[in-house]
Amino acid sequence: MTRPLRQLDGKPVVKYKKRFWPLVNGGEVYLDDIAPADARMADAAGTGETEAAPEFQVVPPAQIVWDESQRDVIDAPPEDRLLVGAGPGTGKTAVACARVSQLIDQGGLEPSRIWLISFTRTAVREIRDRIAAYLEDAAAAYAVKIATLDSHAWTIHSGFDEGAKILGAYEENIERVLELVREDENVADYLLDNVEHLVVDEAQDIVGIRADLVIEMIRRLSSSCGVSVFADEAQAIYGFADDHEVGPGEVREPPLPEKIRRGAAGAFRECELKKVHRTESPQLLTIFSDTRRKVLTAAGENGDKLTEIKDEVIRLAHGEAPNVDDAALAELEDAFILYRRRCDVLLTTSMLTQNGIPHRVRMSGLPVCLTPWIGAALSEHTDADLSRDRFMKLWAGRVRGTALATNELDEAWAHLVRIAGRTQTVVEMRLLRQRLGRKQPPAELCHAELGLRGPIVGTIHASKGREADTVHLMLSDTHGKDVDQDEEARVVFVGATRGRSRLLIGRGWRQFAGRVEASGRAYCPQIKDNRPRAQFEIGHDNDIEAEGLAGRRFFAGPAAVRAAQTRIRSFADESVSLVADSDRDAGFVYRLKEDGQGQCLAVLSQGVNADLFTVGNAIQAKLGGGRRRPPDTIRHLHVRGVRSIVLPPDAPGSETLHEPWRSSGIMLAPLVLGYSTAYFPYSRGRRGR
Repeated sequence: MTRPLRQLDGKPVVKYKKRFWPLVNGGEVYLDDIAPADARMADAAGTGETEAAPEFQVVPPAQIVWDESQRDVIDAPPEDRLLVGAGPGTGKTAVACARVSQLIDQGGLEPSRIWLISFTRTAVREIRDRIAAYLEDAAAAYAVKIATLDSHAWTIHSGFDEGAKILGAYEENIERVLELVREDENVADYLLDNVEHLVVDEAQDIVGIRADLVIEMIRRLSSSCGVSVFADEAQAIYGFADDHEVGPGEVREPPLPEKIRRGAAGAFRECELKKVHRTESPQLLTIFSDTRRKVLTAAGENGDKLTEIKDEVIRLAHGEAPNVDDAALAELEDAFILYRRRCDVLLTTSMLTQNGIPHRVRMSGLPVCLTPWIGAALSEHTDADLSRDRFMKLWAGRVRGTALATNELDEAWAHLVRIAGRTQTVVEMRLLRQRLGRKQPPAELCHAELGLRGPIVGTIHASKGREADTVHLMLSDTHGKDVDQDEEARVVFVGATRGRSRLLIGRGWRQFAGRVEASGRAYCPQIKDNRPRAQFEIGHDNDIEAEGLAGRRFFAGPAAVRAAQTRIRSFADESVSLVADSDRDAGFVYRLKEDGQGQCLAVLSQGVNADLFTVGNAIQAKLGGGRRRPPDTIRHLHVRGVRSIVLPPDAPGSETLHEPWRSSGIMLAPLVLGYSTAYFPYSRGRRGR
């Protein structure tokens, strides 16, 4: 589109949808994403704002000595179509980024005509910064179209479908884009004219309809357009959920590399990154190479491949992991404690918390941890704009000197300006809420795990693509007879290859846990000797929502909400245990309180009640008798920190909130996590046992 060039505060802007948008890199406007780092820093020059340091360190190009297999990929002609096998530690991301820089500096490709598909939003920033470090002109990196597949798909959807809207189900959007790519000649022309090279990262994790979409996109590209696909099929573990073992009868969706190998997208040259650079440990090098080859070999009909891979990993490990109640774990920072299932992570974090051992938690199903200073500073700000001076005053009164200050003041303001700045000194609140109120807010303002220090306790799935100096891999003694040997062997391999220096093996939990299918909530019936009990997860995504923090239905007035928010704000600096009491006068919702205190801090959503009825039904199915209902009280709920909740403008349910939170749409929520045990009594007044 074309817009007249204007000036605002002496800088070039264009007007679009009643708002001025700054020009970046001479002629780019970022409507739906955040402007790239170098361009943002140029705009912020002279304001005292600083860019947050990345979580990784980019090795300067002059210090890199590429091995032969890496050079084969990096120096390949621009029009080549490559399927690159890349095991853990072989420098896959670095090679992919160097490939892009080579296409620009030596191949003469236009940066904006190079598309790169990343598996996660978190990786997008790392990839862009790596490319910038490798290029002769770092600014060219910010013209490369780097995004997740869903983001690329939305670009096509919104550009070629006038009725496009963000639907609740992501699959529906992908289906519509697949239809457009297959049938709309305008989309075909767009891809033909705008893509000179396509790079796909983590292709082994692109399955199902998303794999079909990438195949169709490749088919629509010019025959002279190159494609570089990077994958490690030994790490293809995203075809199934991360909290149950996979049975052989479950349908496995073929990943993208498998479809490419079948010829679905034309001819590709296969090559392999061979040298492992991550570790110098002889044992780990053997796992990274020899064990990987065994993982890639299909399981035989009669063989026990999973046991074979487990035994080999145990034999090559550096020793046994300490018990999870060992106080020495508190001293570990660069370490993972990894489990196959979410329920095992929940049990471990519960034990560590009870023993006072600090740690962090990373797994699926947890709420988005939006940085807490947003809610602390802005929860009662209702003006259309936020000035820098006003923000400084709010920061001084509500954030400074507390653990809520996860950024410095200038850094925090720079984040807000990058996301929704009208100028360098004014932030547009409606736009800020639009961006922060998304299901996936900007990654730079989110925390990857619960907790601030200590080892990271998590699932293998959630730790894929990450690494630590030391890994404690907690393996179960047994597995079911009917598990998918190939899939589960890959899961063990991924866990065993997260470490740089040491791999220790521990014993996993033997709990026969289930999950509520509708939500993914973990639970474990404990019905031995006919006891109607269960252990169940509290703290799942959507357990605490805006109405449970400021709703008129649950709080008598603004003063009660303000008192609760003030107490929640203090949780950033202290460890607290809560109880949840069922309130029969408010539809039996659970009110969160400190043990022995009367103040309601938050209310759990009705989804918790619905899931606990499902758990009760599971208990009834085992024990027989009458219907079981949720417990009256849930104990041992641990506060792991504080997060911000931001509602987008005009969000459904906003009208149920007290002012000023109804207008601001911003509030604080406690990060609660528990794997609590409780009795499920009979419904209709019958006494439980």
